[in-house]
Amino acid sequence: MTSNSSVISEARIGRNSRRVIAGVVGVACLFIIATAIPSGVLLITTALAIALLLLTAVVLRMTVSIEAAAENLVLRCRPFYAKHIPLADIVDASPAPASSMTEGFGVRYLGRRTWGLLVGGPAVTIELPNRTWIVSTPEPEATATAVLAHAGKLRDG
Repeated sequence: MTSNSSVISEARIGRNSRRVIAGVVGVACLFIIATAIPSGVLLITTALAIALLLLTAVVLRMTVSIEAAAENLVLRCRPFYAKHIPLADIVDASPAPASSMTEGFGVRYLGRRTWGLLVGGPAVTIELPNRTWIVSTPEPEATATAVLAHAGKLRDG
């Protein structure tokens, strides 16, 4: 976040989803190591398992945020991605259907010119002239209102 921007929303992967992901990856790593013992490539597969565990740790700490700056809306999927959107390009913002593990986590192409920054749970839809963003947020209604207010396009009623 820069000194002249404010965080509108920040979301993290839910506790239950983190447990499921950590459990699946943990079992996979144990399987990788267990199958490597008889084959004699334990060092290489242990390194692979450690790399997988480190990548998983980064993903489990991932946050998705929406920040408002003077002339831009900044969509972030920390530590992987950031997108600056000129406030003038925002057509609309509204609550979106909740995302789940089936949509995945992180930066996702969802089809029909729609991209997502997802960590599961509630989300907001931000419409631009040529693209739509679906961004996870704990409070979709308040986030949509704040995005529209920063863009100077607050809806009546």
